[in-house]
Amino acid sequence: MAIRILVVDDSVVIRKLVTSTLSEVRGMEVVATAATGKIALAKIQQCSPDIVILDVEMPDMDGIETLQHIRKLAPRLPVIMFSTKTERGAVATIEALTRGASDYVTKPSNVGNVLVAMARVREDLVPKIQALTGGVRGPRKPPSSPAASLAKAATSSTTQIRTVPIATTMPLPTTSATPTTGKATTGTSSTTSSSSTAGTSPLSRMTTQVIARSQVTASNPVIVLDGPVRLHRSTAPRPPVEIIAIGASTGGPNALAELLAQLPEEFPVPIVIVQHMLATFTRHFAERLAAQCRIKIVEANAGDTVAPGHAYIARGDYHLMTVRRLGRTSLAMNQEVAENFCRPAVDVLFRSIAHTHGAGALAVVLTGMGHDGLRGCGAIRDAGGDVIVQDEQSSVVWGMPGFVARAGLASQVLALDQLASELRRRVGPGAPRAAGAVP
Repeated sequence: MAIRILVVDDSVVIRKLVTSTLSEVRGMEVVATAATGKIALAKIQQCSPDIVILDVEMPDMDGIETLQHIRKLAPRLPVIMFSTKTERGAVATIEALTRGASDYVTKPSNVGNVLVAMARVREDLVPKIQALTGGVRGPRKPPSSPAASLAKAATSSTTQIRTVPIATTMPLPTTSATPTTGKATTGTSSTTSSSSTAGTSPLSRMTTQVIARSQVTASNPVIVLDGPVRLHRSTAPRPPVEIIAIGASTGGPNALAELLAQLPEEFPVPIVIVQHMLATFTRHFAERLAAQCRIKIVEANAGDTVAPGHAYIARGDYHLMTVRRLGRTSLAMNQEVAENFCRPAVDVLFRSIAHTHGAGALAVVLTGMGHDGLRGCGAIRDAGGDVIVQDEQSSVVWGMPGFVARAGLASQVLALDQLASELRRRVGPGAPRAAGAVP
């Protein structure tokens, strides 16, 4: 069955644009539109959509208030906020994301014609709709627990698995309003504006390889398309944690808000974070988190020396890296080619902490589309560091953490509400500490 979509926007032009665009996509159906939040709430009960595209700025009941009512009415219904790239739009979108919106897309602006506008909507919305709904509707299997997946792995360690090679770099899309990621399991956004290929991805167009599971190693972390979770096992003592790096995409703002709010003010190591997000939005996101958390949270700046009890959010449209000078760790940024269709990219950050901190690096991969962070986790493993991923059940989209877990790079697969306590345990009293301990 087709994915059932409700489009909510006070602009008749935008409603028509989005409806026309999505109606051309195979497997999608706009079942209703609404000009106000109140009408949208009624339509949800009447039409039972699979996903809602919700305008941020509307008269009477705005997008945030409407979202709050949706969450009471249908707590698990995916909602994508449709916002402008203005400062006001950015602030409102960050508010919505931290109140339970699944993701966001920016409205096309300064485009030459309707066809270009439709292409941008298609590029940005289609892969996110597919990822958040699991693609074409049908009976869904409940997420398997890590224990169940590991039990399956124990009996299938030598089986063959389907994989595709990783293509990590490409220029940023010239027609896309926001960096996009590969889709969790069935395809992702592409840079093309052709309606015949919208919603497909480099993953879906690559040649599938069938290889022995034993060939998937930290040095060869290919994309495992299916198969059980495999935890990385080691009998060696864990080295002291010197720095924590976190990568997130779809669902990440809410997950980060929950995770970071549980860390104490005197958290003993620095945290560096890549959340796939537009440049206009990252400063507001950092400010929002800072107001909610006890640790100090800022948007990253080149040259900042990282400090314990601080978290640094990568600036949109810039890769974030750590560099080591005179025994201290500072931050660097660049606008080199996008990796995994993203800038900032999790892989870039993870590779850098593998280089600067080696066995002292701890990576955490949260909910998100695509496979960004997979190669970086391989680099951290090769350097002797460790990797933890969020579990499927608590993730909005189990793309990024799922690929890492299936590749056998994570030592733990934990629910979101277990991550903070595990991080506190890893760096708290009794945990191994590095000599000199100042990063």
